[in-house]
Amino acid sequence: MVLASFSIFAIADVTVKTTSMQMNALTVAFYMNIFTTLFLLPIVFLKGGFKKALKTKSLKIHFLRAMFMLCNFLCFIYALGKMPIATFYVIIFMMPFVINILAWLILKEHISLHRWIAIFVAIIGVIIALRPDTIPLTIPVLVAFSSCFFNGSATISVKFIDKKDHWLSYTLYLMLFQTPIIMALMLIKGLPLIPEMTTSLLLWFIGGGFTYAIALTLLPQAIQRVDASLVGALIYTVFPWGIFYGFFIFGDVPDGWTLLGAVIIISSGLFLIYRENKENSKILKLEE
Repeated sequence: MVLASFSIFAIADVTVKTTSMQMNALTVAFYMNIFTTLFLLPIVFLKGGFKKALKTKSLKIHFLRAMFMLCNFLCFIYALGKMPIATFYVIIFMMPFVINILAWLILKEHISLHRWIAIFVAIIGVIIALRPDTIPLTIPVLVAFSSCFFNGSATISVKFIDKKDHWLSYTLYLMLFQTPIIMALMLIKGLPLIPEMTTSLLLWFIGGGFTYAIALTLLPQAIQRVDASLVGALIYTVFPWGIFYGFFIFGDVPDGWTLLGAVIIISSGLFLIYRENKENSKILKLEE
């Protein structure tokens, strides 16, 4: 579920980058939320309606997570629109380190030695791919790093939500809390709620809403079932998608250092998956 959601997010990221290159970040966030909600409506009614989907004892946590995700989304949209998608992913790959620290400090999760090794090897890969001497600390780069913190905080907050909450609540509360705030910010900045857009741009928004609706319903269910730090580590698997989409859609050609860093990052992720499966096998044998 984690791997599937990240792969689908990579497709959604293409829609965000395409639309954010032509429109304000707030406008992009607003329409992505609108179309995501529209695609969720049939699922909500099939699963018992809003009353069942929104039933919760963790309303404050849902609100806090929505605010973390809103800050992450706005940072994400702005930064992705200003840099190549592969470079953006390299910065976002610092998120597992943030999640591990937060999981250790807040959730008191045990972070095994092999997991720390995998994370630090991946960070070395990030440094090789990013090469701080060639990528200056511009505003988009700093905003991308901020996105890591907000995304990691949102991931950790899921652990405090009642396990009995319907899986749809994780996405519906995001839309319900975020959309009015985005709308208010648009009005404050004087941005039109119904801007002029081409048919092509509208189709990108529709595609983005569809893919986000799927990915945002898969990921919270996965986070409830595995350690938050492991979820963060698996984000490395989106890097090949970033290179693929960046090259074929946006014409971004990664250099040799970026590819070397990617190989290191992906290898550490595969190692982590192998060790986690091995540990799970031991647990199953003990239970038998």
